[in-house]
Amino acid sequence: MLELQLNRVDYFKTTSSVTSKCMRLLPRDSAKKETQKIALGESNGIVQLFSVRKKDINSIFKTTPGRRITRVELGGRLGETPDRIFVAAETEVRGYSKKGKQFYTFDTNVSDPIRCMAILGSSLYTCTDTTYTHYVESNETDTLTFAAKMNDIVILPLPIQAMPVIACQDRLLRPLNKSSVLYEAEIPGIPTTLILSNKTGGPTKSEIVYGTSDGRLGQLEIGSISTSTKWEIANPKHLSGISAIDFYDILADGVPDMIVAREDGTVEVYNFETTDEPILKYTYNGTESITNIEGGTVGNANYDELVCCTYQGWIFGLTSQPLQHELGGEIIVTQNDDLGHKIEELKNEIEELQRKLLTTHERYHEAIKSNANAISTIREFRVNDRFELNRDDATYNLTIESEIPIDNVLLQCDVILDILDVEKNSAVMSFSDCDPKDNNAVLVTYRCQVNTTRLEMHVRTIEGHYGTLQLYITSKIQPRCSMLRRHTIKPLSLHQRSTISIDPNKPMNTMKITGSFSYAEIHSWIQFCLADVPERPPVDKENRLTYTNIFLQTQLECIYRQEEAIFRSENVSTISILKDVMSKKATEKKITLNITYELSNETISSTLSQMLPMIAHYKTLTDKYNLIEPLKELVMDGSSDDVLTPEHRHILNNANSIREQYKQTPVHLNRLCSMVADLFIDKHKFEGINVKAKIPLLFDKLNTSFSQPQVFIDFFNSL
Repeated sequence: MLELQLNRVDYFKTTSSVTSKCMRLLPRDSAKKETQKIALGESNGIVQLFSVRKKDINSIFKTTPGRRITRVELGGRLGETPDRIFVAAETEVRGYSKKGKQFYTFDTNVSDPIRCMAILGSSLYTCTDTTYTHYVESNETDTLTFAAKMNDIVILPLPIQAMPVIACQDRLLRPLNKSSVLYEAEIPGIPTTLILSNKTGGPTKSEIVYGTSDGRLGQLEIGSISTSTKWEIANPKHLSGISAIDFYDILADGVPDMIVAREDGTVEVYNFETTDEPILKYTYNGTESITNIEGGTVGNANYDELVCCTYQGWIFGLTSQPLQHELGGEIIVTQNDDLGHKIEELKNEIEELQRKLLTTHERYHEAIKSNANAISTIREFRVNDRFELNRDDATYNLTIESEIPIDNVLLQCDVILDILDVEKNSAVMSFSDCDPKDNNAVLVTYRCQVNTTRLEMHVRTIEGHYGTLQLYITSKIQPRCSMLRRHTIKPLSLHQRSTISIDPNKPMNTMKITGSFSYAEIHSWIQFCLADVPERPPVDKENRLTYTNIFLQTQLECIYRQEEAIFRSENVSTISILKDVMSKKATEKKITLNITYELSNETISSTLSQMLPMIAHYKTLTDKYNLIEPLKELVMDGSSDDVLTPEHRHILNNANSIREQYKQTPVHLNRLCSMVADLFIDKHKFEGINVKAKIPLLFDKLNTSFSQPQVFIDFFNSL
């Protein structure tokens, strides 16, 4: 297998940020051996096409600033080379020739900006947050409204009729047939990007590859009634989310390789030469969030490269062209004859810019001194932030990206939660004391180093504690300004929408609520408690939602209509949280509720049976971790490891692995013990008994009988 060596070459910096799928490489003319041109759409509305010649940028055309560009696609007549550039700018779609002539303008007249777009021949497919529309020759033919937000769209080029496949925020892929959904296919994470396998759809023209916000990859074959999974790559190392995928034969072995870009700046190359499943062959670790990636030949027509675009607007290539030549054991760096002249020109240009900047600063300060009423103009800057639940470790991934360097970030929350730093962050994290009188439960500050534009952190929530997490993001531009972002902490924050129905034979706790509330009111109350609930209630007079607690794997079912709602779960604590929130919401609206319960003792045993093995695992891991150092000292004192039992010898041989697994063990253990205590309190609360004084006794028994689930369950029920 060929070893891949790529070198970074910086080409260009835009004037504003560039979002996902806003960069495309025009196809290469096979008759002419020339480099490919780069089409780019910026957040400030500029559309431009340029090429690279001898490391210089050759601009072919560039538009003036205007509406924000959210998508760039290539199109053309079926069977011909797709060399026409189409851009989505808010509600408008424009088309440009490769010489810069604008030949097409179409206003979709939709109320929301276009979020994603696809073009196939004379067909235009657009998606706003919730509305999908298909146009043929600029005439609307199909439209469909979804409850979930749409993140991406891909068109399967099937022989009889093209099939759109939409990736939605609720972790579902929805293949369409005209104005109807064929079926819904659940995938393990929130899809962020879709692409046709090998850019063609594979042998059947119906294979797609998806990337998720929690860093997973997978390939599906889209059938007429269901999907089949070809392969799936999990994310055990908790890498960042997938931002872009492409297929290109960068290894030059005749098989298209899968190129993957991640939000933290990592680029990965997967190969399929010896197997149908991808094998990782190359990794590049960058520091800036990559939003676009595509394979081609840009800097040199004789060398393949991966062209990357970051959120901040840096265009660079990972090229196979060697930047060094070895000769007689010495390394001679290749350089152009005019390189020294270019460096001098750049130095002079920098000095001139510094002089202009100093002069402008002096004028600014003089204007402020001479006019007491002068007001500084604050420059707006774009921030892209996300707050998403990671099902692998039951924490929320919070990411912040800015188009300009960040000075500091203040996190403030009115409920208790844990903020966990990420190793890749270069910022200094510090905690501040909180006064409950100020409605502060958490105050954390991140002080960023020079040129920091991206931060990532993990947030661990506690179900039943709900409020608002606020981010104050301060930039380094003058005058200083701060941008506020808010994220809601839901009461049932660890519950994730699911398509798996509840087994009717499974013992469940049931709560029934009746009262003079409307369908819209009960929908808004459920939306307040749970994530991934549609903004508007469905048109049907009754709705059913199913959720799974990703930490305990317990289920929740919500069935509601006007004046009636039924909630079913095997976890009593889930029912208790819903009861408290619903009662509070009804009191605010001055609505009287009639609440009845049907509690099953079997559910207590089943819930504890899920918790106790996890507690036993973490306690056993803690015991092993605590034995590592004493065992090492015993062996270092001259004793042979023959005196050790096989179990102790196994602990020493796997010390590094045990230390790695132990990192999150204390937190998970405390979390599980708190859940056991909450279950104990909630069970007796429904019986009208206050048992908080018995919690120490409960923990004592848990510490002695965690490895005997039935013994502890009997004790739990006897208290």
